[in-house]
Amino acid sequence: MKILILSGSHPRHLYIHKEILNSGHDCAAIIMHRENLLPIAPTGTSDEVNKLFKFHFSERFKVESKYFGNISPREIFSDIPSIYCNPKELNSSKVADYARHFGADLAFIFGTDLIKRPLFDALPSTKINLHLGLSPWYRGSATLFWPFYFLEPQFAGATFHQIVPEADAGAVLHQFATPLYMGDGIHDVGTRTVLQARKDLKELLTGIDREGWIYAEQKTSGRIFLTSNFQAEHLRVIYQTYENNIVDHYLNGHLAQRVPNLIRSQLVQTCSVN
Repeated sequence: MKILILSGSHPRHLYIHKEILNSGHDCAAIIMHRENLLPIAPTGTSDEVNKLFKFHFSERFKVESKYFGNISPREIFSDIPSIYCNPKELNSSKVADYARHFGADLAFIFGTDLIKRPLFDALPSTKINLHLGLSPWYRGSATLFWPFYFLEPQFAGATFHQIVPEADAGAVLHQFATPLYMGDGIHDVGTRTVLQARKDLKELLTGIDREGWIYAEQKTSGRIFLTSNFQAEHLRVIYQTYENNIVDHYLNGHLAQRVPNLIRSQLVQTCSVN
């Protein structure tokens, strides 16, 4: 099988795509350069909130580095045909021509911006996106942050779905809610989501050769979060009001206990990464 990888440049994206490279399939890659892993707070942010902003992203960097390392796209994709682009170039004719020329049977997407035409039309009919978030409840951007902000960490998870022109709205192949443990902070859950997603991806890739994939349409539109929706002030809820103990509050029964009705592939065994 020929698999076209569409990847962001962050270590979490590369960690996932290494599983595809290990699968033995014929691969090529399109890599989109992402923003700095340690962003700068917007101009006008107060000193107090700026400290929270720096702390939040430095902690994410520290936790993710522990599990994903400091790997680079040039290192990971050195042995396969690859093309690099910035976000403005992603949906260009040049990148679309590259995808069309490779002639993939499957496109697997994790970490890029929204795929639009002409690139969308150049991809094969099977084009699976790994969305770090549970669709339809949390679609769009920062969808492992918003469940914490809205005090429902049980809605942190990941969704494997077909891509359509709308963000995270395609038919679902598989999804899971991330296991939660006492003492978890927001970045512990985020990192565990990626670890679990790679494990589930390995089983899905084995299953497509043996049994094929079955999808379920999303029945509601849910909520779409834009990058612009996130404000540094939102971090007050995580770190000042709840001192990054939102998971403990949920597990102790102090927060609403509603749970998502998940779509799970029969190809994936029900177990978790601890």
